[in-house]
Amino acid sequence: MKKSWLALLAAPVVAYPAAAWYLGSQVESTLSAQYQQAETLPYLKVVERTYERGVFSATESVTIELFGAMMQMMQQANPDAPPAEPMRIRFRSQIQHGPFAGGALAAAVVDSQLVFDATTQAEVAKLFGNNTPLTSHTVFKLDGSGTATVLSPAFATQVPNPDTGEAVNIAWEGIRATVDFAPGMTRYTLTGDAPRLEVKDPAGAHMVMSGLRFTGEQQRLFDDEPLLFSGQQRITIDAVQMNIPEEDAGQVSFKQITYDVDMPAEGDFIDMVAKMGAQTVDIGGTNYGPAHYDVSLKHLHARTVAKLYRVLLEAYSSPAMIGPNANPQLALAPLAGPAMELLGHNPVVALDRLSFTTPHGNAHLDLRAAAPGITPDAMANPGLLMAVLDAGANIALPEALLLSLAKDRASAQLAAMSENGTVSDDDLQMVAAQFEGKLQELSGQGFITRDGGVIKSTLAFKAGQLTVNGKPFNPMAMQ
Repeated sequence: MKKSWLALLAAPVVAYPAAAWYLGSQVESTLSAQYQQAETLPYLKVVERTYERGVFSATESVTIELFGAMMQMMQQANPDAPPAEPMRIRFRSQIQHGPFAGGALAAAVVDSQLVFDATTQAEVAKLFGNNTPLTSHTVFKLDGSGTATVLSPAFATQVPNPDTGEAVNIAWEGIRATVDFAPGMTRYTLTGDAPRLEVKDPAGAHMVMSGLRFTGEQQRLFDDEPLLFSGQQRITIDAVQMNIPEEDAGQVSFKQITYDVDMPAEGDFIDMVAKMGAQTVDIGGTNYGPAHYDVSLKHLHARTVAKLYRVLLEAYSSPAMIGPNANPQLALAPLAGPAMELLGHNPVVALDRLSFTTPHGNAHLDLRAAAPGITPDAMANPGLLMAVLDAGANIALPEALLLSLAKDRASAQLAAMSENGTVSDDDLQMVAAQFEGKLQELSGQGFITRDGGVIKSTLAFKAGQLTVNGKPFNPMAMQ
């Protein structure tokens, strides 16, 4: 009987280290897989990694090199130039193995931080003091999912103005981000915030950004393309205020700024929809808000997007993109193949909304364009391209805004012809009369409608024919 009790007591004592060892090996494999995924980026390479695993804990050190191949090729192309050193970033992680880690049931807890050489650390200390500039705390759950929290602390510093040498004050209140991820990082959610950034120059330039927040919910599109995700992302900023002494506008203020990106997937296709807006756009005391700029790319063949994305990453890691012998056209040439393949699936490009407020009223523009059945020959031949182009637009502009622009243009022309460089009231009245005459002419022809001081029109281009408000239109006849 006594031996049975001893066996029961010994079982958990033996089992816990075994479980810790097993979970430690699983976490090591998970981290290795993450680095393998990261190395699919053509500009990133893990140049050194050490992993010392014990029963209950482990220590990892990783050095990542950015743009190494590019720098090497640039050096070979310009052997007489100063050495082009790639950027290297080193992380050190302390890992606690489960099944109880960090005071909770978990596979592991990983605490990571940036590591610098002595020279760089001395410079970093000028900003952050004894604080580490970037840390992360990751909890891996038993099923392989987890939560990572990334922190960068606040700092205040002074840097010299490159033109005057005077001290520019910079105050940053830090940033925090939390990522909840599924096993294998197949999907994740993101939340974070950065409370405030302030930059102040002795000459009077002053910028304050406050209330930056960001969220995201993403899901991997393809198992064999680990860095391409679909889903939603959102950035909001409470306010950006700037004082620019050298500019006529002087004070510039943006409030309630939003930036939304939505990439829904349906079958073999995805859409990309981006919406930017601000409730207040105050420039020199004139508010142009609410203002909106919404664009979209729809019906994109997802596999071709993945191919284009990969080629684009390779292009931007090419030495032909930067340096004394840069040739961006050559670097981007490989994009032509997948881009034409993408066009072959009949995508639709749209400016869904461009709107803003003026002292004369609200202005609005939207347009879309597609080219169903386009071929490489059509891309190289404007005549063939016009034959397949299917486009449209809606425009609504205040009459008073257009009249003001017409007067400004005419005033500049008349002043240039005047002996004393001035424009009389009679001249401006003549411009207004001509403007009204033209509006009446276009309205009578049905090309525009006038509704409460707003000029509206709908344009369409299809099968080589331009119509305005449903009527055939020849722009050459307007000359």
